[in-house]
Amino acid sequence: MDVMLINAPVTVRNEHARLSPPLGLAYIASALMAAEYRVGAIDFNVSGLNLKRVDSMLSLDHPKIVGISTTTETYGNALRIACRVKESAPDTVVVLGGAHPTILPEAVLADESVDFVAVGPGEQAMVALAEYVIHDRGELAAITGLGYTEDGELRFNPRAELPHPDDLPMPARELFPLEFYRDAWNVLTASGSCPYRCPFCSASALWKGGRQMRSPGSIVAEIEHLQEVHGVSRVFFTDDIFTLNRRWVTELTEAFSAMERRIEWGCATRVDLVDAELIAAMAKAGCTGIQFGVESGSQQILDSVKNIEKQQVIEAVKASAAAGIDAVCSFMAPFPEDTLETLDETRLFMHEVDEAGGRIFLSYTCPYPGTMFHDKAEELGIRILSDSWEEYDAKHVVIETRHLTREQIRTTVEAMAADLGMTRSV
Repeated sequence: MDVMLINAPVTVRNEHARLSPPLGLAYIASALMAAEYRVGAIDFNVSGLNLKRVDSMLSLDHPKIVGISTTTETYGNALRIACRVKESAPDTVVVLGGAHPTILPEAVLADESVDFVAVGPGEQAMVALAEYVIHDRGELAAITGLGYTEDGELRFNPRAELPHPDDLPMPARELFPLEFYRDAWNVLTASGSCPYRCPFCSASALWKGGRQMRSPGSIVAEIEHLQEVHGVSRVFFTDDIFTLNRRWVTELTEAFSAMERRIEWGCATRVDLVDAELIAAMAKAGCTGIQFGVESGSQQILDSVKNIEKQQVIEAVKASAAAGIDAVCSFMAPFPEDTLETLDETRLFMHEVDEAGGRIFLSYTCPYPGTMFHDKAEELGIRILSDSWEEYDAKHVVIETRHLTREQIRTTVEAMAADLGMTRSV
């Protein structure tokens, strides 16, 4: 084995963590395989973390490189895996990539169990690093997006340019246990960031503002391949803002309607980027589910963090319901200016959304690294309560605000969930 790719898991297993295979690792695997490297993969979100399995992998497969993908909440487990690799096979090269190392590369590379970090897109960096480690070709300084230690100093090469999604090879999904995922067939429709820069989202820090749309023809070709080879009847598009470009959406839905076999699909977007006409066209082309980021039911709060109107939410949900589309609306609490009164507005508004036909998802606000809520916490009146990254999962109360204590946040959010008949708030 040349390269083993590992998806670091959440500490507390949950359905959302193992919803879909790690598409980023699947793309990196396909790039390595195209360069004729032998690649394996493990998603510990499926099985739960088992360090004995790491030992077995090292003794049976003898990978020369272990690449670990990690988010903020999985970072602790990523380091546990890296440490175990170094204990059991000290000569194995350990690379960490993903959201957390991209946003906090210095802190990640400073850990003694980490040899390299991949900052930003990982396909080019991992292929070039494999060339360097396995074949002794090239120079570290020439590998874009790579962080490494040289002469006791941390060094970071310029980031790689965001690849156009049309140029990426088909992701190597077959390396993952697809039968264990609820939405096993997730499909990339764009690479890069969202232009809205919401203060609670790290996308702009992660991708530095770049965004490139995949061509409708390329998407249809992949779906037809999945239909023919795997019998796929439904896919989910991994794009936080699917309807950003209306002309592109129209071209894509027309292409879906022209397909020989119908495909059902789901996506995520903003309520101010849809209307009844577009939603109806999406439904006609096979859309069965849309996730809307609503965040709050107080217009005062929405004006400060999302810039959408409550009426737009209701209109989007009603249009979705009328078209037979399952509309899931995500809320979070608290925001810096939330009070008990604005949280009660959110509670009442969630009832309106529910009555309009939307489903509610409620979580705790989390100040992820790279967000305004993290980087300007003191200025915003946010007190960060935990330095344990494992609690940065939107399921723990990790902040207080100038208006709300931890206990007020917990009891209020739990009461909001109970009022809606939700068995759990997050």
